[in-house]
Amino acid sequence: MKLLPSLKAIFSNQNAYQKNDGIEPDSFATDRFYYREISNLTEAGGWSIDFVAKKSYFDTQARRILKVPEDFVPSLKSGYRFYAQEHMDIATSLFYNCAQGESFDTEIKMQTYDKEIFWVRVKGKPLYNEESEIIGVRGVFQSIDVAKKREEELENSIKIIESHNERLLDFAHIISHNLRSQVSNLQLSATLFEDKNLDADQKELLSNFFKIGEGLDKTLKHLNKIVSVHNSIKKERETVVLQEVYERITGSLSQIIRHNKVKMYSDFSEVEEIVYVEAYLESILQNLLTNAIKYQHPDRDPEINIFTYKEKEKSYLVVKDNGVGLDLDKYGKDLFKLYKTFHGNADAQGLGLFLTRNEVEAMGGTIAVESSVNKGSKFTIQLS
Repeated sequence: MKLLPSLKAIFSNQNAYQKNDGIEPDSFATDRFYYREISNLTEAGGWSIDFVAKKSYFDTQARRILKVPEDFVPSLKSGYRFYAQEHMDIATSLFYNCAQGESFDTEIKMQTYDKEIFWVRVKGKPLYNEESEIIGVRGVFQSIDVAKKREEELENSIKIIESHNERLLDFAHIISHNLRSQVSNLQLSATLFEDKNLDADQKELLSNFFKIGEGLDKTLKHLNKIVSVHNSIKKERETVVLQEVYERITGSLSQIIRHNKVKMYSDFSEVEEIVYVEAYLESILQNLLTNAIKYQHPDRDPEINIFTYKEKEKSYLVVKDNGVGLDLDKYGKDLFKLYKTFHGNADAQGLGLFLTRNEVEAMGGTIAVESSVNKGSKFTIQLS
C-alpha cells in the first residue's frame, strides 16, 4: 500500500514553491506549471492544516485570491477570519467534522484579508499518517462569486416578475368581479325597454346598448378564463391516463365528429400517463381537436392523428391534422396571441390557442407548430 508523503515533506515543498512562485530549476517539469495555470484558469487555491505542528498553510493562488500581505503567516486561529461572519458556524462545523474523518464539498461565503466577501466552492479532506491517524486536513477553494451573483440576480428577477404577475392577476380579479354586476345591470336595463314603443333612432340606440352589453360580457368571460388558467397552477398535479382523457373528450364531441365524418387515430402506447393538472390536459386536447375539425379542408374528409412519444427523457403529445393549414411565415409570430384570427371564420375568437399555450407553459412545457397551406398542421406539446 502506497502511503501519503509526510506533512513536513508536503509543506516544505509547498513553501519552496511559494518562494520561487513555482519556477523550478528544471524548466520542463510540468506538474507545478499545470497546477499554477489550472489554478489561474479556475480561480482556485489550496490550503492545509497540520494538527501536529499546529500550523496552517496557503499556496500561492490562495494567498492571491485572499489578498493576504506577503509577510502574512496563517494560523489555526486566524484561518477563521477568512470566512464571512454569517457562515462562520458552517465553516466551524465543516472543519470539526473533517477533523473527525468526514470530507466536505460545499458552497460558502469567504472574505479576503481586507473584508471583501465572495462566494466559493470549498472541498476538504482529512490527512492520515502511517498509523491511519488524522494528522491534518487539506483542500481547495474556488471562487464562484460571479456565477453566484448572477444566480442571485436571476432569483431576484423571478421574484419581481412573480410579484408583478400576482398584482396583474389581482387587478384582473377586481375588474372581472366589479364589472360583472355593472354589465348585468346594463343588459337588464336594456331589456326593460319596450321595442314596439320606440322610434327608429331609439331602436338603433337600444340595439347598440345590447351590443355593448354582449361585448362586455364576452370580454369578461375571456378574462375569467385567462385568470382561471393562472389560478389552476396552484392545483395539485395527479397521474392522468391520456387514453381516458381522450375518450372523454371524443365522447363529448361525438356528434361533431360524426357530422363532419372525422377519421380519428390515436396511439398513447409510448406515454400512457403523465403527472399533470387533468383539467389543463382536457382543455389543451379539446382546443386542438375542435380547431382541427373547425379548420378542415373543404375537398377532403378530416383526419386527426393523436399520439405520444418519448425523447431524451421528455414526454410529448402530438396532434396532427390534414386541414387547411396556415402560412407560418405570414402568421406564425401571431399564432398564439390573444384575439388573433387567420381564416376569417365568423365564430373565431382568437382565444383558444392563446389559452392552450398558457396552459402548456403553466405546466412547465412548450408547444410548437408545423403547418403548410392546404396540407394541414401538427402541434407538438412537451408535457414533461
